[in-house]
Amino acid sequence: MKVIRYLSVAVLFVLPSLANAYNDHRNARVDSLEAALRSKQPPKGRDLVLCYEELTRGYLNRDGAKAEAYARKALSLSYRYKGMAVRQSVLRYLGLLYYGRNQFDRALDYFHHSLALTDSMVQAGNYSKETIDDAYSALYGSIGNVYNMQDQSLLAIEFYQRALPIFERNGWLESQAILYHNVGELYNSMNNEREAERNFLLAIEKATSANDSLLIAMSQKGLGKILNHRGDIPQAKQTIEAAYAYYHSHQDEEKSDYAVILCELTQLYLSQSNRDVGKARRFAQEALSLTDDDLPLETLAYIYAVLCEVEMAQKNWQKAADYCHKSINIDPNDTYDDVECYLHLAEIYLELGDASKTQEAMHRAYGLMRQFSNENYQSSLSQMEVIYETEKKQAAIEKLRQENRWMWIGGTLVAVVLLLAALVFALLWRSSRLKKQREIMKATLDGELSERVRIAHGLHDRLGGLLSALKLKVHDSQEASNMVDEAISEMRNVAHHLLPDSLKRYGLRTALREFCLTLPHTTFAFMGSDHTTVRDEAIYCMAHELINNAVKHAAAKHIRVQLLIDEDIVAINISDDGKGFDVDHTDEGFGLRNIRKRVNDLQGQLLIDSTVGMGTEINLEIPLK
Repeated sequence: MKVIRYLSVAVLFVLPSLANAYNDHRNARVDSLEAALRSKQPPKGRDLVLCYEELTRGYLNRDGAKAEAYARKALSLSYRYKGMAVRQSVLRYLGLLYYGRNQFDRALDYFHHSLALTDSMVQAGNYSKETIDDAYSALYGSIGNVYNMQDQSLLAIEFYQRALPIFERNGWLESQAILYHNVGELYNSMNNEREAERNFLLAIEKATSANDSLLIAMSQKGLGKILNHRGDIPQAKQTIEAAYAYYHSHQDEEKSDYAVILCELTQLYLSQSNRDVGKARRFAQEALSLTDDDLPLETLAYIYAVLCEVEMAQKNWQKAADYCHKSINIDPNDTYDDVECYLHLAEIYLELGDASKTQEAMHRAYGLMRQFSNENYQSSLSQMEVIYETEKKQAAIEKLRQENRWMWIGGTLVAVVLLLAALVFALLWRSSRLKKQREIMKATLDGELSERVRIAHGLHDRLGGLLSALKLKVHDSQEASNMVDEAISEMRNVAHHLLPDSLKRYGLRTALREFCLTLPHTTFAFMGSDHTTVRDEAIYCMAHELINNAVKHAAAKHIRVQLLIDEDIVAINISDDGKGFDVDHTDEGFGLRNIRKRVNDLQGQLLIDSTVGMGTEINLEIPLK
């Protein structure tokens, strides 16, 4: 899935080592170094290695071919002269070259190789703390940028957050502001508005302390969009207009962002509590006047989308449809914003009395919703696996570092003291990593629950209303009317079971019982005290998937679901008399591995007992304290 971003935040992740990087507009340094190479007494040995490194850096943003040629020479000599720090830097420069060419997998290979060398530099113990901090922060930011551009939001956040303690330790306020802004954009793309808002506010705080007007405006733009979507119009207006003041005075340098802020103002004045269609049209038309080949595709699509909304507000249905099609067709790839455009088209064609096009637009919107939901789910699982493997690798490296240190300890008393210190450090480190993993899993779960709510509301509120309206248009055809009735019924079932209203109103018992009543051959039983818990939504999602698996794959005549709730624990037993499977020799799928990960993070237990031909029994236990 391609995530729409109205700002290439990855490119803006400027780190201290890159901010002070080589930049000579007269090319004097590069020219003098190349002249030295051609002289009668060219640099030799380690001086030659450093010369090649400097030339690599000097040509990095000017001549990629030359930069790569010098990098290869520097790498070759670095092994002969034990230039570990040079090798680390040059590998990072090569990663940046391939990043600039959009060859992200090769860029990651170089960045991770450079990261491993930085670990070795730490173990060597003869490099300054500043050198190590520069290396780690630049690499964490660069790796985060690659994952950001690949729409792997969880992995990008993981590596950005690794750089944060370094920024805080060194007081690098601008880098902190950029980091919080990038993380806010990523959480926004995951529909986790709460975490996005928190990070945007932190970005504004750090940018204000650094007195950086651009960074303040960048995060105000993202924050304003969230406030407008939430319906907090007075605060949204204040925030967006503050960002507009900056971008309006810098529109020549920040043309794309200025166009985006004009679109944000358009939507602000189209909102019901702040409606002024005349102002909205003026802002939208100004954004349209900025369109040219230099604007990113996502910005062009956004401009046409808000123009569609302006025309809809004035009931110019055909113009609205034309702008909507332009927004969809501007980018050959499907985007989540296309869903909103298809919903607009369904409403437009309904007003124009074209029932077939209305139905076609609704089917397309529903199909994209389902596609993006599945892609987000699978992508989250893959990224969590990578994070888990990375954490294991980091733990192994830390263990190796501890073992290497102990080998040099002299004396039994010193060894005991250092061993105790290492144990305390390991416990603190493990506690910190577990806390971070829980935060990432919570953010993932919040995003998934938010996505379920968004899709359920979209299906029920938008598609449900349009289907009902469509039925009125086709009342003269009994067959078509019956088909619409079936579509409405199926759509309501899907929307309801994604995250039923009864879960929040009445709790886990009622929601699971209602779900089981809709399934064939499935019975439900309850024991314990019926009360709601803070973990009802997470438990419902896991139980929903486990029960669905039994219905789809077990080929059972009977499925029994038992729920127990007491003060300390929620336990669910799912048993069936189906075909069963060999637990020890069957690979678990992504879905089950994801459930196990969630259960572990909630400090619960998931036990599966199954025999081929004898059915399956699953026990899920989640503690409440």
